[in-house]
Amino acid sequence: MDTLDLPRPFKAAAPLVLLAAIAGAVDLDPRLPWLVGAFGAICFGIAAFVRAVRARVELAAVRRTADRLIVHEPYSHEASELARWRCEELTCREARDALRREVEHVLAELDPSKLPSASPLRRPSARANEPLIVALADRLASSRPVSARGVLLTRTLLRDGGSPLYAEDGAPLLPRALRRALSALEP
Repeated sequence: MDTLDLPRPFKAAAPLVLLAAIAGAVDLDPRLPWLVGAFGAICFGIAAFVRAVRARVELAAVRRTADRLIVHEPYSHEASELARWRCEELTCREARDALRREVEHVLAELDPSKLPSASPLRRPSARANEPLIVALADRLASSRPVSARGVLLTRTLLRDGGSPLYAEDGAPLLPRALRRALSALEP
């Protein structure tokens, strides 16, 4: 993956952060007004922040592009270095654990002893499919490899407000969506 030229937010900001530190060090010279160093440090600091944010936005766009390739062309993405990079990122242990925690949060919201909250989760339909949700959490927690496509489908199910977990008319679609995500997790 070394040939990919991906945006790196911290690497993009590093030179400007160094310049901000140098400009701040100018204040150590008592012969110069303190505003000179402070103004330079602030300007370079703001520029570093802007550059890091821009690189982060670009990286998010690259990820979205790779995600579309992985979800919509599940077998052709193996030839793309970008998609392979994204697959590795999505299926690493940290990403799987974070997604498992999201699934477990949904399960915690299904507890009947909890009072209804402002959460848009459709609890009755989710409770009816709790075994599938538990299976999803268990599959993400297992040591067996998972597919990036399955991770993306699970993320969409959990995060998209229009998914059957949250949609008003999603109850009949939820079991199918959960089974689809579960089966897609198999490599």
